[in-house]
Amino acid sequence: MNEKEMKALVNELARVKSEQNVLAALEIYHPEVELISPSFEAAAVGCEEVEKQLGLFFLLFPDYQVTLEDYAINGLLMLATATVTLSVHIPGKTTPKITIPVFLEFHFSDNRISKEVFHMDAGLICRRSGISEDEFQETINSYITFKNMEESYV
Repeated sequence: MNEKEMKALVNELARVKSEQNVLAALEIYHPEVELISPSFEAAAVGCEEVEKQLGLFFLLFPDYQVTLEDYAINGLLMLATATVTLSVHIPGKTTPKITIPVFLEFHFSDNRISKEVFHMDAGLICRRSGISEDEFQETINSYITFKNMEESYV
């Protein structure tokens, strides 16, 4: 892949993620994709796990929007900076929409994104949203429980 193709693929991923379109994102990822979010201590491998992880992410941040800014490319590795705008969905609580910087790492294989490492500061999200880290973690845990229960009924 050349730089132009990699940028186009990453920009398309940003667009579909900003629409919370998990199925379109899966079309951009390699079938054996790795999706890693160190701040959330989350990792998924393969489209089935990534679909679950993105589903949880968009439950937590239903209005997620990402704007890519700068890129650096070396071979089949791209580093990118971006800003995300989001609000945390905590049942029974209203949180403000915030904008924060993020850092992304993309690897490519077979003309698709084979690995994405998404660095987003969970502590900054909590501070700017006016929620405690415990409340944030409890919400994540409740969504994980909900999704697991939902899957058991399918």
